[in-house]
Amino acid sequence: MEYAIVMKVGPHSKMTLEEIVESKREEEKIHGVHFWGYSGVFCQPKKVQEFCQEYYEQTGENPKIYLIETKSNYDSNIGYINYYSVDKQNYEKFKGPVQLQGAEFAFVVRGIKEIDNFNIDNYNVKYGKNEGKELKAQLKFRINKSFAVSNGKNLPGTTKVLVGELVAPYAIYLKE
Repeated sequence: MEYAIVMKVGPHSKMTLEEIVESKREEEKIHGVHFWGYSGVFCQPKKVQEFCQEYYEQTGENPKIYLIETKSNYDSNIGYINYYSVDKQNYEKFKGPVQLQGAEFAFVVRGIKEIDNFNIDNYNVKYGKNEGKELKAQLKFRINKSFAVSNGKNLPGTTKVLVGELVAPYAIYLKE
């Protein structure tokens, strides 16, 4: 059973999604990973860390993050975050620039690439009041990310998405 985090993403801070992805690839050259920022009540870093560690202990593999493009136009100023924490208590300074704007947290990701064979119908929600329900029912309206598990359907993929590997510590807290 595959574990994954699925998140809707789009243009941000006057940057196209393609420009954001390119900036993350450059960031990965500096840090060995890149940091995909997010905010909100879903997928808090501690729960992400537990979710990913559970999968890693079961399989010896890291879970994936699937980023589904949405045509939003979130507007904020481009900025940099200077500090991060794994536990929200002890903060360290990033060793180089990390472009994150308007984010409270960040997924820790490696190897982002585009694939064209994702099918959301192959996943169900893990955790919360919608646990076990179809993922597409969760990712609507204002909910833009979710813990997900494969459901065994194995339907052919038809959607183009970005995919990356979540790597330890999987998610972090951010501070300017």
